Formats: sequence, structure tokens, C-alpha cells
Amino acid sequence: MQPGGFIDVYKKLKENGTTLVLDTGWDDKLNFEKYSDYLTVADFYTPNRKETMKITGESTPEKAAYALEKYFDKVVVKVDTDGCIVIDDGELFFVKSVDKFKNTDLTRAGDAFLAGFIYGIFNGCSLKDCIEYGNITGGKAVTATGALSAYVNENELIDYKKKIYG
Repeated sequence: MQPGGFIDVYKKLKENGTTLVLDTGWDDKLNFEKYSDYLTVADFYTPNRKETMKITGESTPEKAAYALEKYFDKVVVKVDTDGCIVIDDGELFFVKSVDKFKNTDLTRAGDAFLAGFIYGIFNGCSLKDCIEYGNITGGKAVTATGALSAYVNENELIDYKKKIYG
């Protein structure tokens, strides 16, 4: 059985021009075989360090990022409080997290990252800019206890981006 059981819906959305971002979350049986249909249809996959090594079977996040190139020209691997490993059309680089934010509670940090990342996609930003937006929303989310206790509005997001990343 496929995870979620919605592959036909995702394929239809893709056919209609929807940009799809896959976030599997942790699964003890996370592997390419189980998720290949979803990876094939997704435009982006945003695993964390642990998930990316599990799905690829690789020993480091960097090796796992290269293994994900099988499915994506643009690879994003969240490496916790360090930032993100990125491969964009064959070029590997790192986008550092936001030092300004003090980590209090990591609950839902990945979901908050996705909010900023998808904001960037929606606004036609470069992959690097999307990740910077994600690092801001994810970084801000962990500054308070609880899943929705700290966040940024759009004006704050844009202001942080200018101040932090330029």
C-alpha cells in the first residue's frame, strides 16, 4: 500500500500545473521503493537530516542529497538548526540557519519551514530565497514553546530576509 493513498489526486494536481512539495515525515519504513510514486510526481521534497539518510540508505546528509538527484534537479535537505543542504541543477551549497533566533522548542519547526519555503515558491523566488524564507519562518517558530506560539507575518518575513540574508 502506498503512503496516504492519494497518488491519483497528486498526479491530477500535477497535470493541472500545481507545484507539489512533499514532506513525508518520519516513517520507520521510509525508502525509495515505498515513496517512489510520490517522489516522481513531486516538484520538491524537503526531508530533514534523519529522513533523508533513511530514505536513501546513505550515511551522511550530503551523500543522501546527491542520491535524491535521482528524482529532483533541486534538492533540499534540512539539517536541523544548522540550515539546509541544497543542490540546484548540480551545484551543491549550504544555506545557514538564522543565528538571531534562540531555539526553545523544536516542535513543528519543519512545518513552519514549509510555510516560508512555499511562500517563496508562490512568489516565484529562487530556490535559495525560498529556503531563506523557510529558515526564517522555521527559525522564528522555535523561539517559543508550542507549535504556533511564535511566527512572523508577511511584512516581518520580508524585513527579516533583508536584514539577515540581504
